[in-house]
Amino acid sequence: METFDKTRPPVAAAAVGLAQRALDEATKYALGRKTFGKLLIEHQGISFLLAEMAMKVELARLSYQRATWEVDSGHRNTYYASIAKAYAGDITNQLASDAVQIFGGNGFNTKYPVEKLMRDAKIYQIYEGLEAKRIEAVSVNVNYLALLLILNPKSVSLLPRTFNLVRS
Repeated sequence: METFDKTRPPVAAAAVGLAQRALDEATKYALGRKTFGKLLIEHQGISFLLAEMAMKVELARLSYQRATWEVDSGHRNTYYASIAKAYAGDITNQLASDAVQIFGGNGFNTKYPVEKLMRDAKIYQIYEGLEAKRIEAVSVNVNYLALLLILNPKSVSLLPRTFNLVRS
């Protein structure tokens, strides 16, 4: 698991890069394509979808940055690395799918980049450990925290470090 603690954050960062690209391509397309006499981005459904995509990219970015910060600080980061990898992999696939949705029929055309982004995104859910193993790593740490708090309620002050103490 210690190897994954160091390799999962960079993989999550790569996934976030792909998600950012999907957002950028979808935004560019929505700014240039007109339907029913107005730009795609002027339709509330599209603008809300783009806003949600942007929020997901930023949250995924923060999660891998936290995981890398833990490694740089010399702490065990199984909990944060597992969250970053699981979340970034899932978000990348969602955003690639959303980008194809915004492109409509053009999303499946090889003339546009989102069709390849959707194919490329799937590897981030598989690479560096299957989702069940990542969720298991998170649950072991959460269960340890719950037990610690039951046995010693004053241990709340240990929260930031608690997740890094357990091996999975």
